[in-house]
Order: sequence, then structure tokens, then C-alpha cells
Amino acid sequence: MSITKEVKTGVMVAVALVILFLGFYFLKGANLFSSEKQYYCFYTNVDGLQTSAYVMTRGLNVGHVSRIELVDNKEVKVTITINKSVEVPQGTVASLASGDLLGAKVISLDQGKGPGIIEPGATLPTIKESGLVDKVSDQLTPRLAELKETISLFNTTLTNVNTVVGPDNQKALADAIASIKNTADNLAQLSATLNKEGSEMTGIIHNVNNFTGTLAKNDDTIQHILANASNITRQLANAPIQKTISDLQKSVNELHGVLDKINNNQGSLGMLINNKDVYNNLNSSLQSLNSLMADIKAHPSRYINLTVFGSSSKK
Repeated sequence: MSITKEVKTGVMVAVALVILFLGFYFLKGANLFSSEKQYYCFYTNVDGLQTSAYVMTRGLNVGHVSRIELVDNKEVKVTITINKSVEVPQGTVASLASGDLLGAKVISLDQGKGPGIIEPGATLPTIKESGLVDKVSDQLTPRLAELKETISLFNTTLTNVNTVVGPDNQKALADAIASIKNTADNLAQLSATLNKEGSEMTGIIHNVNNFTGTLAKNDDTIQHILANASNITRQLANAPIQKTISDLQKSVNELHGVLDKINNNQGSLGMLINNKDVYNNLNSSLQSLNSLMADIKAHPSRYINLTVFGSSSKK
């Protein structure tokens, strides 16, 4: 029996409808060939959660959101369908979380530790996690406030600077900047000079090192010298310096007394120095003595008699 074109067309349309139906539910995340179980979650705000959104646990897709409805204009009831093979221990929490950077929402099952499991058809406790955008917004909000305050302070500072840097102070600031520039130039010249004199400075440092090395080698001698100096200072400290000074002062006073007597014509020396008559008589006596000596040299026979062989001569 031959199959007519109408029958073939009808079969093809039916197959296409079945494929379309299965593909639609497959894209929604539903598995038409496996048994599933449902749980309910209640949120005050689902932040754009869509039907067929993934239900995740430990990073694996284990189901999908099958229905979203508003309850008494207060809460949003979300029905999730997960694979029957996935156990939901007691303490499991359904978290409304962000699935990607674009903000697509998913239901994440944070499995509890039990004991026991939650039966299908039960309501799961829920929490709402902050998405990446929300976290960034929470972090940026206080930073933006601080930035706004900083900008305000910066504007105030600029206003104060404009007030300070007025026409009257511009010349003073220019002079200060020029002075700073001159100082920098001088420092640069000094640095260049030091660089040129680097060899000499190296020699000086070398000499200093040699000197310190010599001191280190002669440490024993230096210690001996210091010990001798210490002994000398100790002997000076123990010497009767005060008595010596007192004796010296006494001698000086006596010398002053002698000089006073000389100045006051007391004693022979005082009279000799201060009395002109004594000086004149002494000078006259010396002159007479000189004349006598000269006459003796000229006429010794007048003053000396010589006897030769028992005879004598007189003149």
C-alpha cells in the first residue's frame, strides 16, 4: 500500500513539532526523560531571576527554575526542579546568586550537613547573595564619598592658594623660586667640583686611613704616653704648689723691700745708685787711680827701688 504525500507531510509535521517541543524544554533545562523533584523557595526580591535559570550545587547544574510567581504582593515564590538523584540534606540553603559578570541570576544550593534529607515538595530556607556588581557598588560607594570630600578639600585648598598667591605675593614667590634655582645650580657646581677633585679626596682618605692605621699600630706607645701624662698630672696635683707660690710671693715681697730701700737711699747700694756725690767721688777716685797707674807705667823708678849685687842706686 502506497503512502500518500498528505500522510508523509503530516508525519513530518508531527515529528517537527515533537522535536520543537523537546528542544524548547531542553533549552529551558528540563529533562523529559528523567524523573525530577521539586522544592519551593521564597524571596522578597529575585533581582531579575528568569524561568529556566540554572540550579547549581558545588558548581554543577543539577536543575532549573520551573516557575516564578508573586504571592500576596509580598513575596516571590520560586519553584525549582532538580534531578531526583541529587540529595538535599537537612540544613541546605537556596541562595539567590549571580551566575556571571553580566548579572544573570541562578539558584545555588549550599548543601547542609544533615542528618537526614529534605523531602521533595518542602520549602527550602533562602538567602540572597550580593552579586559582583553589588559588591563593587558597595566598595565604590564609600570611596566615591571620600573622593567627593577630597575634591571639595582640594577646591578649598586651590581657593586658599589663589588667595595667597595674589599679585602682591607673586614677586616674592618668583624670587624664592629663583633663589632655590640658584641654590640648586650652586649644589650642581659643588658636585661637579667634588667629582673633579675625586682623586685628591681619595688620596686624603687614603692618608687618613694610613694615619689611623699608624695610630692603631702604635697603640701601645700612645697608651704609655698617656700613662706618663697621667702620672705627671697626678704628681703635679700632689705637689706643694700652693706652698711654692707662697714662698715665691714672699721672695717677691722681700725683693720689693730691697728695691724700695735702694730707691730710698738706704744702704750702700742705695746711696751708690741714688747719691750723685758718692758717684762723683767714686768716679774721681777712679780717675786718680787711672792717673797713678799711668804714672807708674811711665816712671816706675819713682815708686820701685831695685838692688843689684848688694849695691843701690837712688834717683
